[in-house]
Amino acid sequence: MHKTANLPASGSMITLMVASTSVALYLLNTTENFQKAQEMAVTSQLAFLGAAAAFVLLLVSLLDQIKTPLKFIYSCFLKPLSKNGDISTPQGRLEAFYKDQAEIFDDTRSALLRGRHTGLALVAAQLKEQLKVSGSNKAPIWVDLGGGTGWNIEQMNSYFPISKFERVYLVDLCPSLCRVARERFQALGWSNVVVLCEDALNGSFPGIDNPDGKFDVITLSYSLSMMDSYYSVVDRIYELLEPKHGILGVSDFYASNNIIKTDTHGVENYQCNWFTRNFWTIWFSFDHVYLHCSRREYLEHKFEVKKVINGRNHMIIPYLVQIPYYVWVGQRKRSELQQQSTVAQLKAIANVSVAPDCLAVHEPTLHQIQINDLRPRSMSTDSSSSQGSEAPDSPSSVGSSRTLVGANQSASTRIMIDKQVEARFGRKLSQWRLPYNPTLSCHTQFRSYIYAFTWEDPRIDLEVLNIQKDDVMFVITSAGDNALEYALKGQPSRIHCVDMNPCQNHLLELKLAGIHNLNYSEFWQMFGEGRHQDFRRILIDQLSPSLSSTALQFWFKNRNVFDDCFYETGYSGLALRLFKWLLRVKGLTKTAEEISTTEDIHVQEQLWENVVKPSTLPEWLVQWVLSHPAFLWNALGVPINQMKLILDEGNAVQYIYDTLDSIMTRSLFKNDQYFYNLVVNRKYTRESCPSYLSEDGFQSLKTQKSTDAMLLHTKSIIDVLRSLQDGELTKAVLMDHMDWFDRKPWYNALFEKHGFEVEAVGVRVPGSGVSIDRVNMYASCYKATKK
Repeated sequence: MHKTANLPASGSMITLMVASTSVALYLLNTTENFQKAQEMAVTSQLAFLGAAAAFVLLLVSLLDQIKTPLKFIYSCFLKPLSKNGDISTPQGRLEAFYKDQAEIFDDTRSALLRGRHTGLALVAAQLKEQLKVSGSNKAPIWVDLGGGTGWNIEQMNSYFPISKFERVYLVDLCPSLCRVARERFQALGWSNVVVLCEDALNGSFPGIDNPDGKFDVITLSYSLSMMDSYYSVVDRIYELLEPKHGILGVSDFYASNNIIKTDTHGVENYQCNWFTRNFWTIWFSFDHVYLHCSRREYLEHKFEVKKVINGRNHMIIPYLVQIPYYVWVGQRKRSELQQQSTVAQLKAIANVSVAPDCLAVHEPTLHQIQINDLRPRSMSTDSSSSQGSEAPDSPSSVGSSRTLVGANQSASTRIMIDKQVEARFGRKLSQWRLPYNPTLSCHTQFRSYIYAFTWEDPRIDLEVLNIQKDDVMFVITSAGDNALEYALKGQPSRIHCVDMNPCQNHLLELKLAGIHNLNYSEFWQMFGEGRHQDFRRILIDQLSPSLSSTALQFWFKNRNVFDDCFYETGYSGLALRLFKWLLRVKGLTKTAEEISTTEDIHVQEQLWENVVKPSTLPEWLVQWVLSHPAFLWNALGVPINQMKLILDEGNAVQYIYDTLDSIMTRSLFKNDQYFYNLVVNRKYTRESCPSYLSEDGFQSLKTQKSTDAMLLHTKSIIDVLRSLQDGELTKAVLMDHMDWFDRKPWYNALFEKHGFEVEAVGVRVPGSGVSIDRVNMYASCYKATKK
């Protein structure tokens, strides 16, 4: 009893001892069980000692794991700053805060400081592109302002080797963090990295007498928002950055304004709600981190934006805690004198009237530049908005080849003017993408692309149009497949790709960037197979330099579309998923695969006639589904008026029969009918795919650079036509805009009235068994030639 009473009194262990001792006492009362009771008491004490030892070992092992977070919590939230010295100066305040946690800084910031890897990768990709374009062999110089422990520099080595830099400077005001950085670089053996414990505003750089304009790369990772003299620091960075090709990279927290301004860069996911905007601004201010919206606005006012991604950090409680952060890459704007000189030169070349507002550097935004400001004086000055307007009275922008004398030069000059004017207003787009205002309702109504693939047959267009190298074309973007076909087979001097849906242009821009930067295997994985498990990496590392900021934001947000099946994404992907489900329900999956792989067209026809056709859904169900406007638009991209034309042939089921009967006898799915083959397999094959997806086609586009002819307009058709000169266009393909009207559409008479000769290329005749092309879904196709 005495020994038992002196044992440690803790939780379940005491319970165990008391219980075992009680049993032992009971057994003592019986002589015959005395020996057993004694053995049980010894056993229970040994068990207790073993449990106590295990508890101590567990506590010791957990201590190493919880030591870091406990130290972080104490340093950040509990420790008085005055304990570690003078906090009246910025350096003293930083040292007081970080001194006790300098060794654990990197371990405790990975979850909080999101986007750093993405920011470094974007800067590295942009730097590689700059060196490639300039052809310079000079090793770049990099300064990481507020670089702390040197984590950024060590990680950059994975994207751009540190050995390829002439010098790397780490500047930070905190002595303890600088000490960790020096130890890091010494261990890595990097002799070209210099750590400077100085103020970012007034620091000097050993080895550089006059640092202004000498730095090829400047980065700030979650440090700019901590700098007291923010505006002065930004101005100083502007002076330090190399003026022509220097790259500035910033990753940081931010708070948006309560109104999205039309000149805001990076609209995607930019806006913060009221709570997020105010809560995080106040929260971070306690630690001298300032997120006022004017800070980011000044950065984007001072520098020209190259790339920007807005994100939310969902640490701790996903989707409840949302800390706004942004990853930003920019460069110096050209001086006002350079801009005025450029405008004067362009004005002399093109004889255009440039409004005085176009010379302003900061205030006007892209959509405020009226097309009249760039229109030759001889042209009409009517530039009223065309939203919701009828077709133009005179399609005079389309000319014949004989009227194209000097038109190519004029078009090229005009495009140069557009690019230069847009550059002056800070909207830096890709080599193909023309500026647009992404905040307009006509663009924001589209959440994604409707068409992941193009549903019009370009073979007929190529046969009918006879595209020549001096042609200037006007086409609907859609998924961009046909525009790429024209560039490959016709190689016109200019292709104006037009779409009101920004996401369709994002898709074509991604394909153009892929042709420009990827090898064939990677490109085929993305758009042939429709899946690429490493898409996020190649998006940032390889494709980002060639993408506009808006396109990059869109694909970064939707970077999972290539995880499984790209062609099941977008609105058209709904139709493909529904078709796959119907095949499974009707037990036709294997038959559909046989149709897509057979090399005998008679077998293809028989499988359709004898197996698939008798198994179609009831007419009333098909009619009900296809009469629903939401399904028609969201899955098929077909307006209700177009559906009414389909039903004029009788009913929806008969329309499907009339469409596919002649398709089955026209050519094989296996090696020609890539439209329907994609529907069956949800991917292309090497034998059945658009020409640009073949290896020869891809290499031709890559080496001949015929994609340089493309310009992507995110505007209405009428707005784009009004921006072109009379006689500038020589070929225009308006399918999917002026189709579906009738077998003899009303607009034929309008074209004839304005001097066009109109002839039928193909007219669909129900029950004839003859298809007008490899899709065979349109009522008719007409060719209009200007006399």
